This record gives sequence, structure tokens and C-alpha cells, in this order.
Amino acid sequence: MKYRDFISLMEEIAPTEAYRDIDNSGPQIFCGNKDIQSALVCLEINRDVLKEADEKGADLILTHHPLIFEPESCINYNDYPGRYIHEAVRKGISVYSAHLSFDFAAEGNNAYLAKLLRLTDVEAGSISTEWRGHLPEAMSLEDVCRHVENSLSLPEHYIRCVDGGRDLLRKVGLCTGAGGSYIPSAAAAGCDLFITGDLKLHEAQYAKAAGISVIDAGHYGTEKIFTGNMAHQLRQKALEKNLDIDVIMAEADTNPYTL
Repeated sequence: MKYRDFISLMEEIAPTEAYRDIDNSGPQIFCGNKDIQSALVCLEINRDVLKEADEKGADLILTHHPLIFEPESCINYNDYPGRYIHEAVRKGISVYSAHLSFDFAAEGNNAYLAKLLRLTDVEAGSISTEWRGHLPEAMSLEDVCRHVENSLSLPEHYIRCVDGGRDLLRKVGLCTGAGGSYIPSAAAAGCDLFITGDLKLHEAQYAKAAGISVIDAGHYGTEKIFTGNMAHQLRQKALEKNLDIDVIMAEADTNPYTL
């Protein structure tokens, strides 16, 4: 497909307009490849992802986390992200990122997490709120932890939790990635539990005092779902419009933690 058609598809899947002033979703690197025959989809770029994209002949890497998050005054090969920017350009691989635009898209990260958790009565959020819904049944905190681990295919004891003191939990707020700042609004909305990643100490202390339980399933743990979900949507959109593109799900590991 033409590059312009790829951009149009992405705007349908994850519109960027509402986030342009606060986020860098959209084209990151354009190497002049007017035709995009294949796209490698991944959570974020690292050395192994670039190697895989090159070996598989990808014209473009589609990420969730932006490679270029803030304006760069200097591209230094010895630094991050300069090294990866240099490698992508040298190999002729363009980069597109769907960050906040996909977090809050109609079928984006938060909606997909709610689906994986089998939440009911889901309230769609926006840039300023988290998502809310109800667990399939009232559960203890321990049972919900196992439910989250199973739903996200996480290792046993991967997650951390804050016990808000309630015996049974049903109403849930959630935000993939680092969403601890939304805990107060979830508590005010009567949520028994909030699910996110990258929980800070003061956010945990607030939750404890407010009587709302929190499950921290990790930034990577809550957002690794991006790859399969985005790849599926891109394939479907391309098929609907009779556009030809090979969508590849990256196999390279982007989890920076080893233990």
C-alpha cells in the first residue's frame, strides 16, 4: 500500500488529533519509502526489534511507545534513542507510533484490557479519565490477582497489589501503562479496585488510605497486549479497503526486566 494509505488507516484505528499537543503519536521517521509492503508491529523499539525488522524486510515499524517522545536537539549514535534512530534511517525503515491515540481508541489498549478481563458494563474513558467496568463476579483480592495473571498471561507473582481493605471486589477502574494518577477519580467513582502498572509509592499510600485496592501488573505487563491487538486491527482495516500489506507481529522480546 502507499504510505499515505497507511497513515489514513492508522488515523481510523487510532486518531491522533486530540493528542497532538501532549503526545508524539504519529509518524516518527519517514525514510521516503512511498510503498509500505510490510510493517513490523511491536510494543517499542530496541536493538533486537531493529534486527528482526531488517531480516524480515519490513518497510516500517509500528510501535506503541514512541521512539522519539520529546524533541531531540541532537542525534547521537552513542545515546538512546539516537542509536536506534540512526539504525532505522540507515536501514531505510520508517517508524510510526500509536501511543495515547491507541491507549484510548475505541478498540485500543484500555478497551482490550477490559475485554481480556471479561469486564461488564464497561464505561469508555477519554484522555482525562480511566476506564471502568465490573468483574464477572465479586472476587477477593487474591482471586482477582490470579484472574489478572491468567488474563494477561503473566508469570505467577509477577504483579504487586495494595489491599484497600474490602473483602470482595466488583467495580474496577483501569488504565494500561502508568495510570496511578487516575486512582483518586476511580475511588471517587466508587471503584473497589484499580488496575494499572508502574505504581508509585505515594499513589499506593493514597489508595491504602482511600480504601481502594490496586493491582500493579507492570507497564510492560499491561501493554504487551498492544502487538496482537494492533496487528489484528491493521490487517482487518487493510482487508476492508482492499489494500495489500504484510503485517508481522514482532517476536523480539522488548521486556527490559530479566527478574
